[in-house]
Amino acid sequence: MNYSKACYKQMRQLMFKAYEKELSLELETLSGQFQLWGKEEITAWELEDAIHQFHNGPAKKLYSRYINVPPEMILPYTLAKGIISFDDCPEEIREEMAMRTQIFGE
Repeated sequence: MNYSKACYKQMRQLMFKAYEKELSLELETLSGQFQLWGKEEITAWELEDAIHQFHNGPAKKLYSRYINVPPEMILPYTLAKGIISFDDCPEEIREEMAMRTQIFGE
């Protein structure tokens, strides 16, 4: 489908909003590791390993999900998983996105 420039811009903004939400959730876990390190409950080496695991795991996965996929392909996933709302979508694509979310069993 051909999208207007304004619609495509909104779609990209929604995509990055969803990316930020998912990344923030993953960073909360990593934040807990920093707190443990600050209380000297884990070593600097354990914290470094947690950072490394985060970088090679969740951060890499999310980057690939959101950066390597066009908005019209990732938005149905984010909508089906409740990461973003249909109310946030441009009106001209809501019906199309609703149909595409069915792929994810929603």
